Amino acid sequence: MSIAAPTAPTAPIETTATPAGARTDGLTRRLGLWFAHAYVLGMCATIGGAYVFQFGLWEYPCPMCLLQRMFMLLSAIGPAMIIARSRRGPVTTGEFASGWGVAIVSALVGGTVSGAQVLMHIAPGDPGYAGALFGLHLYTWAAITFFLAALAAGVNLVLADQAGPLDAAAGSPALRRAATLTPAVLAFFAVSNFVACFFLQGFHWQMPGDPTGYQFFTDLF
Repeated sequence: MSIAAPTAPTAPIETTATPAGARTDGLTRRLGLWFAHAYVLGMCATIGGAYVFQFGLWEYPCPMCLLQRMFMLLSAIGPAMIIARSRRGPVTTGEFASGWGVAIVSALVGGTVSGAQVLMHIAPGDPGYAGALFGLHLYTWAAITFFLAALAAGVNLVLADQAGPLDAAAGSPALRRAATLTPAVLAFFAVSNFVACFFLQGFHWQMPGDPTGYQFFTDLF
């Protein structure tokens, strides 16, 4: 009589499903990177609104107005650094914190400039400088923008462990395209603002406090 050999136990079939926690974590980090794009484009849109007043309504910005634009650009450079780094691979927590730290410091200094200009025109009867939007002058809107920007950047630092972005290549095709487009938009506004400043000031060391035209063309013609 033959004895049947014992049957070896069947190995469990491994599944390749991604845990729900990992999927949630990946989504959170992609949102963190998308927020960096939104921050940069939001600052650019704010400067674009100032361009409407300058080139559409012929209201020339004063030196303090131009200084506020520069701090908006500097604040946007912080998240732009994160975006640029994400194109080369995963962004570390330190790099993430440094980028948003630059955004906060620049926003605080820019907000100080805006607040100083608000106080310059706070006296009763003072009409303020240039035009207004919904009853508020552009430097008041700039102060509000800087406050909200510093708040948003601070929240990102608090959530650094959860919102620290993946690299753009591993995120999605849309993130890969945006990682090229967003820095290009920021570069356009940086260059155009520099050109606008040059034409306003011309070859003079100092720009008038209340410009009435483009000094470069005034000297040329």
